[in-house]
Amino acid sequence: MELITIDFWNTLFNGASGDIRNHSRNKVLLNTLNDLGISIDKDKFDIILKKSWEYYNHCWINECRTPNATEILNFIWQEMKFAEGINKANNDRAFKYIVDFFENTILIFPPDLEPGAKEAITELSAKYKLAIVSDTGFSPGEIVDQLLIKLDIRKYFSAFSYSDQTGVAKPHPKAFLTILEKLNVKPENAIHIGDIDRTDIDGAKAIGMKAIRYDGNIDKNLIDLRYNKSNADFITSSWNEIVEYIEKQCC
Repeated sequence: MELITIDFWNTLFNGASGDIRNHSRNKVLLNTLNDLGISIDKDKFDIILKKSWEYYNHCWINECRTPNATEILNFIWQEMKFAEGINKANNDRAFKYIVDFFENTILIFPPDLEPGAKEAITELSAKYKLAIVSDTGFSPGEIVDQLLIKLDIRKYFSAFSYSDQTGVAKPHPKAFLTILEKLNVKPENAIHIGDIDRTDIDGAKAIGMKAIRYDGNIDKNLIDLRYNKSNADFITSSWNEIVEYIEKQCC
């Protein structure tokens, strides 16, 4: 084993604080609209938000890509059918302000590392190359990198494959091959750790990598994407067990 690639959300980091980030984003969006003199009915606003998540999931699952904050907010902007008479220049400035806030919220309300994850990557990085393969949401890869630097763990990773930068989401082969090619590692000498069968496990296995499904932080919104019969080589809820498994595979 030469390389370990790791998913970000609900694998390396806990996604439980996502509700706080989404609440703050929605609040800033509504407050900015009010500042522009635009009043949105709450029920209508909730419907539009629901549609925006449906749009994201459609692109993620059916088009194998992840819309960024600008695209999602453009979708919301159009769905709101803004009233005529709004100063376009002010509108553009307000839009940019909202996009910037949506992207940077992960730094304002940062997620927690999964229990044992930092200790595990510290230990594993001493023997193997580590890389992150992540589908991004509102926060692009460059912002995620800032979080990793802030937590003093970016130094453990040799390469990064973020969907907003590669243009594809898992399980697209490019998401994984971007790392393998950069680090000159054959698929059979690499293993991927992630929480979703459709994206992480099937994507890695399809190109010849091994795969571990991490069940330590199950996202209720993604539970339907978890298979009862997984193709994973190993399933665990513990980062300690991940380290033990990898060590046994390499002995």
